[in-house]
Amino acid sequence: MQLRWDVLTAPADRVHALAAELGISELTARLLVNRGLENPEEASAFLCTSLAGLHDPHLMKDMDRVLARIVRAIEQQEKILIYGDYDVDGITAIVVLRRALEMLGSRADFYLPRRLEEGYGLKAEVIKHAADQGYKLIISVDSGIRAFDAGEAAFAAGTDLIITDHHLPDQSLPPAFAILNPRRPDCPYPDKNLAGVGVVFKLVQALLSRSGKAHLLEHFLKLVAIGTIADVVPVVGENRIIARLGLEGLGDPRNVGLKALLEGAGVGKEVKLVDVGFKLAPRINAVTRMGGGREVIDLFSVRSPAEADAIVRTMNEMNSTRQKEEAGILSAIERKILEEPDLQNRYFLVFVGEGWHRGVIGIVASRIVERFHRPVLILSSDGRVCQGSGRSIPGFHLLDALDHCRDLLAQYGGHAQAAGCTLEADHFEALATRLNDYASRTLTPEDLCPRLQIECLLPIEQVTLPLIQEVELLAPFGTGNPLPVFASNQVAVAAGPWVLKEKHLKLQLKSNGTRLDAIWWKNGKAAETVKSGQPLDVAYTLSRETYQGRESVLLGVCDLRTPRSQDQSDL
Repeated sequence: MQLRWDVLTAPADRVHALAAELGISELTARLLVNRGLENPEEASAFLCTSLAGLHDPHLMKDMDRVLARIVRAIEQQEKILIYGDYDVDGITAIVVLRRALEMLGSRADFYLPRRLEEGYGLKAEVIKHAADQGYKLIISVDSGIRAFDAGEAAFAAGTDLIITDHHLPDQSLPPAFAILNPRRPDCPYPDKNLAGVGVVFKLVQALLSRSGKAHLLEHFLKLVAIGTIADVVPVVGENRIIARLGLEGLGDPRNVGLKALLEGAGVGKEVKLVDVGFKLAPRINAVTRMGGGREVIDLFSVRSPAEADAIVRTMNEMNSTRQKEEAGILSAIERKILEEPDLQNRYFLVFVGEGWHRGVIGIVASRIVERFHRPVLILSSDGRVCQGSGRSIPGFHLLDALDHCRDLLAQYGGHAQAAGCTLEADHFEALATRLNDYASRTLTPEDLCPRLQIECLLPIEQVTLPLIQEVELLAPFGTGNPLPVFASNQVAVAAGPWVLKEKHLKLQLKSNGTRLDAIWWKNGKAAETVKSGQPLDVAYTLSRETYQGRESVLLGVCDLRTPRSQDQSDL
């Protein structure tokens, strides 16, 4: 797809003022202003991340009620059940809350739903069974905000249900003893972007503070960071504090299971956000995607390195199987698009396959969104029922789209960029048609053209290792705090191109006597159109590489194009 380059134009006076006030370079000031951080106090807090920047957890609606109930359960040694979710966010939330309750004297049990058999959300029958087993308190994590049947089941059984969640609620809230969710309409909590494990983290913060153990809070940050990053929530506000401090902690793990996971995933001492997203999270997710369960929770409580290594080997095997399943579904979708090229003209892509592995269809949806830049829903059918997972693009609210089709759906939930649903197979065609009609009224053709946001024009002769270190002050980068992309015009190809491992393009660029290596990951085919000596406009990110003990600049190519007359909105 042809990318549209959008150059941000931060007002020069605001950039100058912020740079002078904080004593930082104008480039760093420009990046901050581009992110809406013009206020010196806010910008300074962004650059100097610490636990002191966390909000008071008691600002969250129902927090005091939840604390009192949990404390009573601990004092009276009541049976507590943590009802989790099967993705990384939910799994880390189970581990974090369980460990915190153990520190406070309770041995809570947990229930991890079977992804393939049960699907997403709290189930009334599980609540009833737990009540029959003597559980007086059930705490959900990363789920439950639309679980009306489960709430009613808990009430009928005389069991208190505390819901902790971060997903968008329906028009009303389910019946529960208490609900912690910053997205509920009556919650004044200032940060609405927490992941499910982030909401649990706030509960743990309040519990530890009440018990005089606030100093232990930082020990939870590593797992909370993994769950937060994996759930692709905005890396701003408290999420940025969690991610940055958690990533630092992951460089020196003490937990036997966590250490084994990092080593088994090939993650070094300097752990980056991409390591979590592309190495750690897929392995954790693979367990439940491929039919496993409890072992991924047990990993973080084992004390034997040998036992931890055995679990991680199993996780790696499951991840390899997951990759094969994913490749098979992608291949089937690619064949369908070749057979029906008009599909590419639709505003909302919907695909269904008999027996497609439900554990990987969400990943496949993400891949199709990356390729075609439009909302996607992938459904797996058993001939009677379809279960689907969708992903969206900026500016299109996926949950609202499903809500528009609620009469066709047996169940659905999620948020703006990711959601899931279940429906009768007979409703598939009607759903595909209605989603496309809704998207065609909501989106414009321009919305379907992917945009590359450029921070500013930056001649490559100005790119140095100190400059890269300065840009890294804004890390970790992710949703809401994107990795800065810069652009340089009229840059010559000094050497290359070469294709690495049959899929990556490498070349050397030069301008005014400066030569820098550049690599375009997974775009080796571009070598067919790039020639040595050719002038190009290049959009790129900044990174460092180390070879034989020597560190040097490496440009990460985002796009290349032949120089042409362009305005600032499209270089």
